[in-house]
Amino acid sequence: MLNELIVSGRKLELGSVSYMEEDAFISLVLDAQGKVSYANPGYYALTGYDSDDVVDAPLFQPGEEHYTSSLLVGLKVSRMTGEKWQGEVFLRKKNNEPLWLDVTLLPRCDERGDVFAFILVCFDITHHVTIRERLHYRAHNDALTKTLNRQGYYIRSRKKFRAAQASGAETVVAILDLDNFKTINDELGHAAGDEVLRHFISRVKQCISDTTLLGRLGGDEFALTFIDGIDEHDAGLLLQRIIEQTRLPMYLQTIRHQVALSVSIGVATWPRHGTNFASVLKAADTALYKVKALGGDDFINYQIVSTADPHSIVGSV
Repeated sequence: MLNELIVSGRKLELGSVSYMEEDAFISLVLDAQGKVSYANPGYYALTGYDSDDVVDAPLFQPGEEHYTSSLLVGLKVSRMTGEKWQGEVFLRKKNNEPLWLDVTLLPRCDERGDVFAFILVCFDITHHVTIRERLHYRAHNDALTKTLNRQGYYIRSRKKFRAAQASGAETVVAILDLDNFKTINDELGHAAGDEVLRHFISRVKQCISDTTLLGRLGGDEFALTFIDGIDEHDAGLLLQRIIEQTRLPMYLQTIRHQVALSVSIGVATWPRHGTNFASVLKAADTALYKVKALGGDDFINYQIVSTADPHSIVGSV
């Protein structure tokens, strides 16, 4: 059992924290600057590092601060207050595998009350975090198309709308619905229908940026929320490209045959067509019904529904 250690020029007595070796699977001692002064055998066994890699070095490599931001916050708070801190910290093993630790940070002070060392008592929770993230992904994403599901799309869109409202940035929402998809399901089977949806989403993803939210609302109905500063005109050009890509012949492995497809799209914009995400989505849905009634295979802005002004039509109806 390690009884004492010189950290930041001061003697650190460890006898009073016997669980450092006996109960903690992993334990470390950091100096006032956050460099490792000591790591127990459990840390080396788990991470693959040896003492030459660890002692007198930061717990994380330069450029990886975003991985350990919670620990950096904990060190700062604990240094200022002298109180312990607890949180989850992400590190990487020597072989670059991910490692999640539940960390209790215990500051140690000298006779003047200055923090000169930190004891870290840690437990490996990587398996727990992996399961939690997998469950979170399943709860917010559609298994078939690998897009956000309705819940995930709503949650993230509301969050982005609040950010847009704070900055005053225009936000465009579009609802996409495949034309005559029920016929494909009824005549070619649900396996072919599933393949159509996967192909369609693949084409949509080729047209949009990584920052655009894409979600499956249900069946063959999808939604887009543009959050990268795109305006109504640019959104119209992008949606026209989606329509053109959708019209291209689609070969289905399921039936070894090509099918023809088209899509109808309703569009609405904040703040012009609603005060929040729910009202803008409803306006886009109203525009979708209008374009469906006109034969589909196009997109319409909500403005045409509310004003009957032909100059408000964004698509080529």
